[in-house]
Amino acid sequence: MLRIMISCGGGFSSSALTVQLNKDAKEKNLDVEFFYKPFDFGGIGQKGGDVDGADIVMLCPHLAHTAKKLAEQFPDIPFYVIPTRLYGLMDAEAFMEDAEDVITGWKETGMNPFFFEGEKSAIRVMRTVSHRRWLASRK
Repeated sequence: MLRIMISCGGGFSSSALTVQLNKDAKEKNLDVEFFYKPFDFGGIGQKGGDVDGADIVMLCPHLAHTAKKLAEQFPDIPFYVIPTRLYGLMDAEAFMEDAEDVITGWKETGMNPFFFEGEKSAIRVMRTVSHRRWLASRK
């Protein structure tokens, strides 16, 4: 099972997002678990904070400025900033596919935080599907 940690500033939007993603994943029979941990208030990056056995940490778009610092603090796990449009759609399959591809790309390149080619700024990413589906649609 793929374990995806979602993190926002205080846990408010990430907790709501994970509830919806887990509901969607269950309906689609996906082998994935989403859970959240806030960045602030003793969450990841704070004294004693950790990444709870996650396979990947996906940061909410407004935490893009902390991604590099967190990736340096936890070099053994990939970090990824969720594109703003994808964040708003709350599609578990798109999150899972991006997570799988980020993990693969991170293992191949060591880039952390990881971003897909041409997507360094999550706020400028216009796709509304996973990166792999977006690439397939362009062929």
